[in-house]
Amino acid sequence: MALRSWQFNEGDIDFIEQNYPDLYRALEPTLSADRRSAAMKSEEQWDRIEHLFVYELSGSFMPNDEITENGLRIEAILDFA
Repeated sequence: MALRSWQFNEGDIDFIEQNYPDLYRALEPTLSADRRSAAMKSEEQWDRIEHLFVYELSGSFMPNDEITENGLRIEAILDFA
């Protein structure tokens, strides 16, 4: 079964590259030339990328359980992808 590509809005990958370097390094080899999609080659790769998104999102909560602006953005990117 073929996995669908992850889709990104313009600027999403730039945001990830600047704020989440580990996530960017995992995504970089899969990115299209226009940086608007990432082709997933295996379920393991899909799971790893998804895990990194969730890991970064979980680190975006402040002590009062409010989510940071970056956390809101990475959550929106994951929801869209």
